[in-house]
Amino acid sequence: MPPPDSPERLHYLIIRHVIDAGHAPTLAPLAALAELTEESTEALLRKLTKMHGVILAPNSLRICSIHAFALNPTTFWVRIRTGGWWANCAWCALAIGAALQQDVNITTSDGGEGDALEVKIERGRVDRAELLMNFPYPPERWWDNPLAPCVNILFFSSQTRIESWRARHGHPQGSALPIDTAIRLAELWFGDYASPDWVRKTLDRANEIFTELGLDRSFWKLPCSFR
Repeated sequence: MPPPDSPERLHYLIIRHVIDAGHAPTLAPLAALAELTEESTEALLRKLTKMHGVILAPNSLRICSIHAFALNPTTFWVRIRTGGWWANCAWCALAIGAALQQDVNITTSDGGEGDALEVKIERGRVDRAELLMNFPYPPERWWDNPLAPCVNILFFSSQTRIESWRARHGHPQGSALPIDTAIRLAELWFGDYASPDWVRKTLDRANEIFTELGLDRSFWKLPCSFR
């Protein structure tokens, strides 16, 4: 378990609060949970932001996202038997189930604009085996703007719909993963996110995951500055 004054432990406390309460704590309650001063908690929160562990609202200490949980309404609603949360994107929707290690129902739409989609995942098996999850931008671009690449990671019912969507909205070709591969990617990447032992992925571990899943390494690569 990480030390009590580490950003990793703060990440765990925030995640648990989001899971239990549905929203992130503000600074004072977070400091109380961490049993630290507000000044120490703020310093850890800023370190966690630099690690891409949380996203803060501009010029604020308000947590507006902690992957995989979006803390504002989105087009992805993820439900388990005891509650529900917004997800930032299709991958985050799968990731909530992976982090909680629970069956989930995901409500969204085809390509973010088409027919409504309800995706059910039980024991790692999906009821819509034809679905694809499309990443327009490669991992090395994800943190150029942490919101814009993420919100364009969507579920599609066919490759044809991806091509139509891409041409209409001016996005690059990207990488479309079969839904079973996407679920496994979420499990490997986010499976420890609700654990007190969570640590941020190293470059080596991230590349191991991409290789294990047989992903196209011309797209699925990370810069040496990844942290």
